[in-house]
Amino acid sequence: MERITFEIESRKELNLLISIAEKLGIKRFFYSEAVKSKSAELQKIHHVIDKGVDISTFGDIKEWQRTTRSDRNLNFNGI
Repeated sequence: MERITFEIESRKELNLLISIAEKLGIKRFFYSEAVKSKSAELQKIHHVIDKGVDISTFGDIKEWQRTTRSDRNLNFNGI
């Protein structure tokens, strides 16, 4: 099965495409409306995602493991 995606600006063009698909015998097609939201909250979320995170603030993972796992007795004799 092949899949094609179209972005259509007007409802008139969408109706034309649907009628052509029906005339061609295409039985399964799906369409959805894109929601354009320019809310301030959504813009803040996108800004945080685009900005990323500074990984240098996480510290040294080896030191964390030593501190956190110091109470565990690991027996590596059988390896």
